[in-house]
Amino acid sequence: MYNFEEVIKLVDRTNQIERDLNDYIQQNSVNGLTQEDTTILKKLLSHLKIFHLEPIIAQTDLKGNIIYVNDEFLRISKYSKDEIIGQNIRILRSGHMPAGVYQDLWTNILLKKPWIGELKNRAKDYENYWVSIFVAPIFDSAGEIVSFWSVAFDITNQKKQEEENEAKQNDILESLRYAKRIQRTILPDKKAMDEVFDDYFVVFKPKDIVSGDFYWFNQVVDKAFVAVVDCTGHGVPGAFMSLIGYNLLNQIVLQKNIHKPGQILTELHNQVRATLKQDAADSKSRDGMDVCLVVINKYDDKFEYAGANRPLFMIKNNELIEIKATKFAIGGEQMEEERTYENHELEYESGDSIYLFSDGLVDQFGGPDFKKFSTKKLKQVLIDNKDEPMSTQRALLNIVWKDWKGDEEQTDDVTMIAIRF
Repeated sequence: MYNFEEVIKLVDRTNQIERDLNDYIQQNSVNGLTQEDTTILKKLLSHLKIFHLEPIIAQTDLKGNIIYVNDEFLRISKYSKDEIIGQNIRILRSGHMPAGVYQDLWTNILLKKPWIGELKNRAKDYENYWVSIFVAPIFDSAGEIVSFWSVAFDITNQKKQEEENEAKQNDILESLRYAKRIQRTILPDKKAMDEVFDDYFVVFKPKDIVSGDFYWFNQVVDKAFVAVVDCTGHGVPGAFMSLIGYNLLNQIVLQKNIHKPGQILTELHNQVRATLKQDAADSKSRDGMDVCLVVINKYDDKFEYAGANRPLFMIKNNELIEIKATKFAIGGEQMEEERTYENHELEYESGDSIYLFSDGLVDQFGGPDFKKFSTKKLKQVLIDNKDEPMSTQRALLNIVWKDWKGDEEQTDDVTMIAIRF
């Protein structure tokens, strides 16, 4: 069996080193220490105080009655020796620990095993303090338990910091959840989309609580406007950009009456740069967005598309057609004199489908070789399930994508809108 009394002596001795060093510094004139020597020793003492704490030591009998405590125990508990000796160790219980903690402690030490844990105790003045504690049984020569020793260290400041950090984290999370509710309000109303589209689906999977992706829908007389927008970044920065993009799209279409997709994107680009002051010589903002935008004429079987770095997929006559986007983002640095986005005019027939999506879908890492999901794989999934109702297509796409992702972290925000004419 180990000699716990010897362990206690060693712990006390390490503290005596610190006290001896301090005394040595105080007597520097006697020892002939130079100012430089004194400075070095004070730094060493400071270093010791950072990494070495005074132990809180106590001994109890088999019933938990206190029979010995050291000075540090008296300091932190604020009891005098006369007040604490003979008291049961339960006098320190704060009432803020789960009962199972103490049950686990006593179960271990009565089985002749040491116990290590953290306890929130209560001092004489009812102030709480935290300790990291090691409790062990002491044995006689026959191997029977005769008492219990504990060595603890004050971790109150550390715990207070943890509690403050947890409170701050909870405040941040609550703010983000509230921001999520606000951001959700800008997303299109399902009832409004249901009135326009008979067969469609929406996939919206933010990487974080709030998203840098958003999808947008509006109507002007016989035209339906649909967009999937992928803003710079994700999380909070992306969410701020999404609010800017949403408001600007509404202004451009509803107030400025610009209805051509290519012209909408050009105006959106100009407005984003103006809003973020990206024309200024000292501007450090390079934020922007990628957009896939379609404008559907509900009565003449035609629609128009323009893309800023985001293509459009169309399934027509059992073939998947990719309509390429203009290779410029919205906003950010502009080297050319004027930025324009190509406007595509297309016709559709009943049964044709279109797919607007952000790059988070195809950029997801996973699979057996930890590769991107890829545009090629997305095309194959869509063409394989082209005849299914859109709700079924959505479910099957989710299954394939989640299976590919597996346990990997989601790479980016994911958004897709699919519409069957």
